[in-house]
This record gives sequence, C-alpha cells and structure tokens, in this order.
Amino acid sequence: MSDFHVDYDYQEGVSNHCGRPACCRSDSGQPISNKSKSGKWGDLKCDVPVRTLESMFKYIREDIVPDFIFWGGDSVPHNLDTLTFESNVEIMKNVTKLVKDELKDFKIYPTIGNHDTYP
Repeated sequence: MSDFHVDYDYQEGVSNHCGRPACCRSDSGQPISNKSKSGKWGDLKCDVPVRTLESMFKYIREDIVPDFIFWGGDSVPHNLDTLTFESNVEIMKNVTKLVKDELKDFKIYPTIGNHDTYP
C-alpha cells in the first residue's frame, strides 16, 4: 500500500476546484455547483479523508488478511503551499499511529515516500 496522501483537513461539501495545490479543505471555499462539491469518502481532485483510509484498513484487516504489508509511504497530503517541517512530522506521527493501531496484527515493512520529506 502506498500514496495515502491523507488530508486531516479534508472537508465534505466544500469546493474540489479552488485553484490551490490541494482542495477539499476547510479553506477551499464553497462549491459553485454540485459537481464541484467534495464527497463524503473523497474526491478524485483531492487528497483522501481519514474516514476513507480507516475504511480501507478495515477491508484489509477483515477481507484481504494479508501475510504481510509493504507500506510505500507518501502519506502527506499535497497542500504544498501550507506544509511545514513541523506539520509533516505531525502528519507522519498521526498516519503511523493509525496504521499501527488499525493493522496491528500484520507485519508491516514501511519506507518513506518522496512527499513525506517535503519541505
């Protein structure tokens, strides 16, 4: 598994087209139509909400039941205009805890992705 790009600031019902590197966030503004409104489980134009990641982990845990997991990193979202070293550290701590808690019964082989080290 890789490229979660989980966005802890994902907001359902906001604009998925905001002119910034990442939308569907609390600062993305109101959508101009239903087509540009972010959905409950995510949006193809945005990073992933936490609930979608938790749902995926449940599916892995209950339905796939792998022998082991390769975790390829890239957990940090694409809001490059607001990311800082400190925010990346917090995001990585949160995602790592989530992976550890949700998939605790599986051997996990992690690595860092290129977005995880930005900026």
